[in-house]
Amino acid sequence: MSTAPAITADPRHPLTLRNGSATFIIALASLMMANLAPFVMTALGSLGFDVIASGNILTWALLASAVVGLATSRLASGGARRKLAAAGLALAVVAFGAAAFMPVPAVAVAGLITGGAGVGAAISTSGAAVAALRDPNRVAATSGLVNRVLVTIILAVIPILGLTRVSVFGSLAVISLLGLVLAAWLPNAPEHAEPVDVTTSLRIAEPRRITVAGCVLLVVFPLWGTSEDAIWTMAPVLGGAVGLGEQQLGFALSLAAAGGILGMLLVTLLGSRIGRAVPLAIALVLGGLLKISIGFAADPILLAALIIAVNTVYAFAFSLFIATAAGLDARGRWSGPLVGAYLVGSSFAPLVGGACIEWFGIPVFALVTGLVSFAALVPTIMIARVSVGAERALARAAAPAQRAAGRPVAA
Repeated sequence: MSTAPAITADPRHPLTLRNGSATFIIALASLMMANLAPFVMTALGSLGFDVIASGNILTWALLASAVVGLATSRLASGGARRKLAAAGLALAVVAFGAAAFMPVPAVAVAGLITGGAGVGAAISTSGAAVAALRDPNRVAATSGLVNRVLVTIILAVIPILGLTRVSVFGSLAVISLLGLVLAAWLPNAPEHAEPVDVTTSLRIAEPRRITVAGCVLLVVFPLWGTSEDAIWTMAPVLGGAVGLGEQQLGFALSLAAAGGILGMLLVTLLGSRIGRAVPLAIALVLGGLLKISIGFAADPILLAALIIAVNTVYAFAFSLFIATAAGLDARGRWSGPLVGAYLVGSSFAPLVGGACIEWFGIPVFALVTGLVSFAALVPTIMIARVSVGAERALARAAAPAQRAAGRPVAA
């Protein structure tokens, strides 16, 4: 199990208003289409698309984001990070703007998918930027916290303006434009960011182990995320099975979103002091038990409470997974593609969840989602230990260079 990294000379950049604003707002732009999914469906419906067609269009747009995010992750970890973010967000502004102001169904479809591809660049660049800032635990959680708070506000404002293609697609364009304006402030990879061979002093952080840990994380995280998103997307089905009404379900989901904010706030406040392996292990075990319990909940109030608890634990663990990827490499080699990989998995959550419930029933569905958390337990602990070790090794390697440059190095 790991403890908080004893960093003596962290070469990462300190979090400032500029680099934080750029990182967090661009992260918001990268996931806003997924957050506005219900509104996007409504806007597409106003153009004449039925539910199935609208769902297919949204799926293709989200997959475009995920694929571009994965494809550009290596570029995002290098010196072209800001240019990549600006190019992708500029494309998104034009594409979403066209979808908003040109009342032609074909243009709306092309605009959504092209815009999704554009914000895919934002996914990789914001993810890589998290790794460039000190205390990945706190930065990752703060990014998630800012995202949830702003999304909550935007979700409240858009219905007031009216659920039209202009308000929905226009919101995507405006947020992408804001990210584009801030792209010049994205933090680049710090000096001395490459993993170093420190096998004599900290064997767990040797470059080969970091690479293996990063590759395994890109598999484990999406699988775990799919199980979590399956619970969220199937909440109406789960609620209907125990008599949880629409208004009660809506209230429960609102509280679940608030619980997610609480989970991320906890990581933000505690930062690197809690480490990664121990809290992730606790979250996976607790989350797994809660998900399994959902399958045996016959009382509406109990089910609502379990959904709220699952989402709170999920948000806590999500932040630490991002921090783990960021800790592996300050260039963002693993945090860059992580959210893109997650989106690939989560895009199949409704399909997998619905099929599992239809074929095997709710108890088996809940059991499967819970077992995914337990299956992820051992590899996640090992990856988290390597992540903390990589942070320590990077700090040790950077200390001599900082002393030679005349910079103060904390004891």
